[in-house]
Amino acid sequence: MNSLTVKILAALVSILMITTICTQVYYFVHDKHDTEEAVLATVNEDIVFDGIIVRNETLVTYNGTGVLDYKYADGSKVSVNSTIAEVFPNEKAIYARDRIAEIDAEIEQLEKAQDPAITNYAEPDALLDGVRGGYNELLDVLESRELDRIPDIKSQIMLNSNMYGVITGTEAGFDDAISALKAEKNKLKNSASAPGDVIKADKTGYFVSYADGYEDTLKMSEVDKLGEAEINSIIKGEKTPPPNAVGKTFDGYDCKIVGIVKSDPRITEDAKVSLKLNSSRTPYECTVDSVRNEGDKMIVVLDCDRVDQTLVDSRAISAKLIFDEYQGIRVPRSALRFRGDDKGVYVILGKDISFKKINVIYEGDDFVLSENTSDEEYLLLYDQILLEVVSNKDVSVSSTAERDAESSE
Repeated sequence: MNSLTVKILAALVSILMITTICTQVYYFVHDKHDTEEAVLATVNEDIVFDGIIVRNETLVTYNGTGVLDYKYADGSKVSVNSTIAEVFPNEKAIYARDRIAEIDAEIEQLEKAQDPAITNYAEPDALLDGVRGGYNELLDVLESRELDRIPDIKSQIMLNSNMYGVITGTEAGFDDAISALKAEKNKLKNSASAPGDVIKADKTGYFVSYADGYEDTLKMSEVDKLGEAEINSIIKGEKTPPPNAVGKTFDGYDCKIVGIVKSDPRITEDAKVSLKLNSSRTPYECTVDSVRNEGDKMIVVLDCDRVDQTLVDSRAISAKLIFDEYQGIRVPRSALRFRGDDKGVYVILGKDISFKKINVIYEGDDFVLSENTSDEEYLLLYDQILLEVVSNKDVSVSSTAERDAESSE
């Protein structure tokens, strides 16, 4: 092959490459489509529910002076004569006592992390897995609001991390850190003191460290007498507790939740409903105890038999009654099209446009939810939904039924 032929071929290849690149650029600039990605969405049919929690409660009082250090988290079960709180002369004494306990735990952990009897049998990969697992567990307890588990998880993460440092040689040891902690402990000893008094539970029950003044007047047997004005007054917290109140106790899990909602035929006596507080992701399963119609509103009394820290944090609650939940692929109403008797949408992949059917499971104001399926003839997750009008000449023959129909013609 002579040099002239080579030059001509090279020129043709160059022209072809330039033409291809220019074509791609042209389509990129001029052939954009208005699309929306098909994504999963969840819709709850719910009703706003503002109300109050009513239990048979007993005030816990203390007539002395000092700073209280509560020994139980709110909602914890206490037994008769158990210590609910310790009384100290000031907050500094409480801090010193608690910090000394933390220091002792930190020293014990550091000594364990550099103890050859333990580190000689530890595997670096297992320690790294422990650290990763600890962080994942932290995310789980934060989401479920099990905050009392955080200190133990954090301690285990630090132990695995410190042992990994010793085993791999990135950490020489913790003698200096232990000495610093011991010096801090010695400085705190002068401030630490034993409690001057203790407050004990006078009966077995569940303890909450606050009072709002309604403990003596709100009783479960009298919730049917509560009117809208009184409920709203309690929600606003217009009463104050006695000055010597340090908390309250109640006997069992069960409580009444009384709220005001817009009239709704789905709320009937003995109906099962889910209550979701705005401050928590946890749903509470309740039973409708009674319903009273007040014009265009209803006073609803729910029975609930659950106790946790979220449910005892406040007398008043802001929540939603959850009835039905739907999960599917979100489709804008503006994208809906019909082909024969089939309802669906047009989707685009590259430059190919095809029609895909949808199975509507929920209809909203400006969107619908389509069943999430693996059937290729239906809209799939992450398909690119075309929002613009599509002409028949732009549509690819994509489904088996369409191909068969076209071939028969």
